[in-house]
Amino acid sequence: MFKPKWMLLLGCISLAACTSTPPETASAAKPTSAPAKVAVVKSYNKDTDKNAVVCRKEKTLGSNRTVKVCKTIAQQNDERKQAQQMVNDRTLQQSLGGGG
Repeated sequence: MFKPKWMLLLGCISLAACTSTPPETASAAKPTSAPAKVAVVKSYNKDTDKNAVVCRKEKTLGSNRTVKVCKTIAQQNDERKQAQQMVNDRTLQQSLGGGG
């Protein structure tokens, strides 16, 4: 008879306990270093800085939702080279009759 009320009260107390945060210390309040400045570019060419960040929207595999993906130009180039290397390795394996 009183069980649902006690369960509700216990649940509310548990949620209230989860929302409390410990007090901030002096070291936690001050950042240790300044965040790096990032240049976000909309388009780029050969002369663009390799540390500039380029964002684009990509569709998730098996979904119509798009996700914003931001990477540096150097990261994009590395991923492109790795993907091309994987294709070349697979092509070589198939031409030698190794994989199928």
